[in-house]
Amino acid sequence: MRRYVIIGAGAIGATVAAQLTLAGVPAVLIARGENGAVLRRDGLLYVRHEGERRVALEVAGGPDEVDLEEGDVLVLATKSQDTERALQDWAHRPVRGAETVPILTLQNGLENERTALRRFPLVLGAVVWLPASHLAPGEVVARAKPVTGAFWIGRYPSGHSPVADDVAADLRTAGFHAGTVPDIVSWKAAKLLSNLVNALDALYAPSDLRDQAAEALRAEGRRALEAHGIEPATLIEEAAEVRADVVASDIPGRPAQHSSTWQSLARAGSVETDHLNGEIVLLARLAGQEAPLNEAVQRRIARAAREGVAAGSLTDEDLKRDLGY
Repeated sequence: MRRYVIIGAGAIGATVAAQLTLAGVPAVLIARGENGAVLRRDGLLYVRHEGERRVALEVAGGPDEVDLEEGDVLVLATKSQDTERALQDWAHRPVRGAETVPILTLQNGLENERTALRRFPLVLGAVVWLPASHLAPGEVVARAKPVTGAFWIGRYPSGHSPVADDVAADLRTAGFHAGTVPDIVSWKAAKLLSNLVNALDALYAPSDLRDQAAEALRAEGRRALEAHGIEPATLIEEAAEVRADVVASDIPGRPAQHSSTWQSLARAGSVETDHLNGEIVLLARLAGQEAPLNEAVQRRIARAAREGVAAGSLTDEDLKRDLGY
């Protein structure tokens, strides 16, 4: 059985660590700061619809506390803006019995796998559907039922790897839906289009105008992807059967579910918009095009993070001004 070294103890990383641990699959969660201190001392307060429980996790602060071995899998569950630092920390570490280990990336966007491939010969990308939130140290709320989440895994940039099959099997043992796909870039592109609205969720209150803006952001995104010959998977149709079992709903007494970008803004943390809307801006520029709406959103949320704007506090008037409507 493989051991999973999960780098990043936010909503996704901590949930995966909890499910693997509860299923008896070896897992080490890399956590730092106050979150790491609470997890070491108290374990994870893991909240699901059926109730709360404390899960005792194996926690380490970084690579100096983990002896990598043949058969281990690194799992990158940081935000995309933290990928480069994490890879610098973990790449080229000694591995008992092997030259290196595979790495599985759980982040949004298109850049993380490419960055990892500079340092790791076997990179597995994953599209993740796991409605969970992390707003307090040592605590995660996983809101989906009856199944906690789903993963679609593929070798980057394309093709098949037996390791991907093993990882999917272990995730199924841990209670997730998990399978493999041969065209992970196509799947990641589809998820990217859905993530373009994260910044809108983080900035603006719900409204019809916000919904119109979301579709306009996606339209720009589709044009930018098309300019590079990237055909997004039909994610809704292909994932419909699985997502029918991963149904997100609010848990009484807990804050309503919002995007990961909303959570980052609410915690006064850094946001990953440069790797979401900013990815579309980059692709458009590389193709000699522009993506002005995605650029405006990218610029606005960066300012909101600097100024400490409360998540979801801006109005339609702000949206009209910010996007030039």
